[in-house]
Amino acid sequence: MLRSAFTAFFRSFIRHPLYALLNLLGLSFGIAVFITLSLFYRFETSYENWSPERPHIYEMGTRYHFPGMTEDVFMSAMGGLTEEIKTAYPQIESTRDWSNPVIVHKGAEVYNEQIELVDGNFLTFFGVPMLYGDAATALADPSKVVLSVSMARKYFGTVNAVGRIMTLNDEEGLKTYTVSAIIADLPKNTDTKLDMLRLLTPQRTAMEPYTWHNWGSGQLEAYFRFKTPADASAFARQLPAFTDRQIGQKFGTDVTPHKILELVLVPWADKHLIDPKLKAAIISLGVVGIVALVLALINYVNLATARAGLRAREVAVRKTLGAPPATLRLQFLVEALLTMLLAFLVALSLVELSLPLINSAGGLFLKLDYQTDITWLLSVLGIVLAAGLLAALYPAFALAAFKPAQVLASSRTPGGGRMAGFLRVGLAMVQFAAVAVAFVLIMGFMLQIQHIQNADIGFQRDNLMIVQSIRDNAVSQAQRESFIAAARTLPGVSHAAIANAIPGDQSTSNSSNIVRPGQVDSPTLSPTVNWSIVGEDYFQLLGAKVLVGRVFDAQRGEDQKWADDGAGDKSRVYSVVISRRAAKDMGFASPQAALNQPARFNDHQVRIIGVVEDMRFYNPNQPIPPKLYLFDVHASYAVVGMVRYQGLSEPKMREQLRKLWRQIAPDVPFDVTSAADNLDTYYKPERDRTHLFTIGAGIAALIGCIGLYGMAAFNTGRRVREIGVRKVLGASAGQVVGLLLVQFLLPVALASLIAWPLGWLALQRWLMQFDDAIAMPLWIFPVASVVALLIALVTVAGVAFGAARTEPGKALRHE
Repeated sequence: MLRSAFTAFFRSFIRHPLYALLNLLGLSFGIAVFITLSLFYRFETSYENWSPERPHIYEMGTRYHFPGMTEDVFMSAMGGLTEEIKTAYPQIESTRDWSNPVIVHKGAEVYNEQIELVDGNFLTFFGVPMLYGDAATALADPSKVVLSVSMARKYFGTVNAVGRIMTLNDEEGLKTYTVSAIIADLPKNTDTKLDMLRLLTPQRTAMEPYTWHNWGSGQLEAYFRFKTPADASAFARQLPAFTDRQIGQKFGTDVTPHKILELVLVPWADKHLIDPKLKAAIISLGVVGIVALVLALINYVNLATARAGLRAREVAVRKTLGAPPATLRLQFLVEALLTMLLAFLVALSLVELSLPLINSAGGLFLKLDYQTDITWLLSVLGIVLAAGLLAALYPAFALAAFKPAQVLASSRTPGGGRMAGFLRVGLAMVQFAAVAVAFVLIMGFMLQIQHIQNADIGFQRDNLMIVQSIRDNAVSQAQRESFIAAARTLPGVSHAAIANAIPGDQSTSNSSNIVRPGQVDSPTLSPTVNWSIVGEDYFQLLGAKVLVGRVFDAQRGEDQKWADDGAGDKSRVYSVVISRRAAKDMGFASPQAALNQPARFNDHQVRIIGVVEDMRFYNPNQPIPPKLYLFDVHASYAVVGMVRYQGLSEPKMREQLRKLWRQIAPDVPFDVTSAADNLDTYYKPERDRTHLFTIGAGIAALIGCIGLYGMAAFNTGRRVREIGVRKVLGASAGQVVGLLLVQFLLPVALASLIAWPLGWLALQRWLMQFDDAIAMPLWIFPVASVVALLIALVTVAGVAFGAARTEPGKALRHE
């Protein structure tokens, strides 16, 4: 039986190579898309798999229920949270990871790095893969540092750098540390950065007296480990009561603390996709892979039923010789299985060849490792074979159902009857409806991406450099101010300023309530504003639009903010600038109505001296937060330097700033980026996912074309004698071509119309995630239909013209 099936499979490929090739290509392309997007889905949903403790680890997040703030979970915790939890629940296992900047000294050179300040149990808590050193003792001594393989190679030129000395400069000053352990580099699918670690010491936490136990602040990542999910759930149920006890009446006597600040225990495995919009995007791309496989299987059913007539006499002869229908069905299912296996092998080759291109287009790090991925590949193969066999059931039963007498007595190749014809047309319509929907979404995606990248975001993003080095702890205030003053004199520089309100950087984010006279001062009722500290010329540098009033002036003493040590004059009125959104949230009818109005903010009296246009510094998917600006002529809190230039190229500007920096702060590495690059961290993921969707949709369209071409070739071949008769009776070649094209294109046109409401719903749902979304462009629906029709026209035109040119004598010749 098996030998017979192999023989029949081989002969079907040899005797009808066109249909066999079309079938194989359609299946291979669909399976290749399915494998690639399955690989992508697995990559995105398997973050932190490097840790054997992943199923048992949870991270503490915070959800704030203040007016005007989103309900998102922020994955950061108060520095002293684990200490307070340990006091209340001593049985709970926990650890912390606090990312800090550090300067590494290597001879005369200095380098910026990120160091993780962690608890002593961190390495054993996560089961970090160790290459050299003891995980239990590597972080026991504050003078020790743990490096990754990459860091060890970078600074020592070898992997085993245990015992070597490093000179580091961070908040605790310039010190030497001994390398105590080397850990393996973590894979790409991780949000955890473990390149350099040292012990979090009491000396370091003492430097944060105002924030370490300040409920509502977020400095670090706090992790907890539980033996079972039930233990984690039991602990999570106690968090509201714990929050209420610890916070007390800090938020007022009339509010319940946990209803304002909610602690959320998040499984570590879910952290990467905690953003519901990101999770929906990943799921959507996974669905694209499934759709591509379904379209390929539809294509297979179409071509298999079309080819049924070509094998009708084979079936009739075998039945005449005694073959039962069950045997024939089994043979055709085995042939389908072999076809799927061959298509899977071809698809793997296509994936291997295309992965570099896909990684580049989608900003990914996908790869196929046949040793570690063998279980996953076998599961994908099982899905493909199961789906393929399911799709092959109808063709197998249709072939086995042919009547020998009818087939052998007929001079015409049977086509499966009217039902098979309707099935083929219906499946082709499904294919091209999916293609049309894909075209609608592609055009909508591209228009939206173009819009958010070119839209007015309230400030000028071009020709703006951001000097990150200024906020390094090793830079003195005198050096900061000297650099900004000198930068203003550089050729091509129009403005330079210091601020911690930075385009594309949310590393410093503060929010507080603001209350107008006569309003209730309550965390649950008073509007919340995000506030930042800016220096001189900040708004002029950004090109921000002043709607009403003025911006800060260093010559006006009332503009200077209060001292951060709590000794500020509580009776004095300080000047603030707010954004349009803040004016609206505060209840003002217009920006003009907010001018010169008093308010209470952060326990100080303030007066609004100006209102500026909203500026989109962050994610385009999220609303622009209401903003309040404070002025500090000597700003130093988490500030960066910003330089506006014109008349010279970006590389030349970078070089000018680098030379100036080396003159002023030679012991601190120079770190500069453009505002456009900073902002692109928010826009690039959307572009990358759009590229992936476009590639998948393009291949789906190709699969549809393959199916349409095969169906057109089959139907045209069945109408050769009809075409010959028509030409003998006077029909021109153009009339014959028109007849055939109408037959083939009519289902495509109907499918395109069916796709309009589906495309509208899908695009509308996608656009809802953006705060600044384009209006639904209705013109893309007919354009998508026209594109689908043109693709179909090009696909079947060659077949139609070939049939129309056939000489009547040859067409009517009978064997």
